[in-house]
Amino acid sequence: MTGSLGGGYAESVHDAGPTVNAVLAAAQVGDPEARLVILAGPPGSGKSTLAQQLLRLLPQVVCIDKDWTAGGFVLEAARQQGLDESEAYGHPHYWQRLRPLEYGGAVTSACANLVGRRTVLLSGGWGPELADFDLWPRLAAAIAPATFDVLHLDAPTVSTWQSRMRRRGSRAESPWFEAFAARLTATPVWPGAQRLSTDGAIHDLVQRTLAALGLTPIGLTPSRG
Repeated sequence: MTGSLGGGYAESVHDAGPTVNAVLAAAQVGDPEARLVILAGPPGSGKSTLAQQLLRLLPQVVCIDKDWTAGGFVLEAARQQGLDESEAYGHPHYWQRLRPLEYGGAVTSACANLVGRRTVLLSGGWGPELADFDLWPRLAAAIAPATFDVLHLDAPTVSTWQSRMRRRGSRAESPWFEAFAARLTATPVWPGAQRLSTDGAIHDLVQRTLAALGLTPIGLTPSRG
């Protein structure tokens, strides 16, 4: 549904403030043994594929993907304004009104699932919000005593990234794509995030993620070395 999106986002004037406010307003206290894992990164970095693999491997894990929950209304809002789908993320109304709903709603759903020993994966690009270094400690404090982690899937090499975006139906022609990639990767990432390489096979990314979170798939025991 959202595979064709991205160009308008990269070329727009970003305003993270309304979304930061909406996310913090939506945050709720979680249970002591629950865990919220923010799964962030640019489109095509493998967030959805990674989340699906983790859901198969790990007990008591749920995934809230903001594209699954909000992509439809973002596209419909663009249509109602006479915009092409590729521009759905690129206009001021999106940044001021829609993005706060998109991410705030996802955080509300994620926090509602922070019960028992459950791990909640909250998947989304986050983009300029990653550069708001005050957001993440405040979000961690708002959901405490639940545990909080931010994993950032770094973009792969440009050629690999371009191939992935082309396969999913996104805009990927040169030289536009190279400029698009440069804009997205120029956004600072909160230093407290754990950054994961996405070059290579999905299996390797899954293993890096499990190691970063200190998790063991069901039926396996931690290795001893």
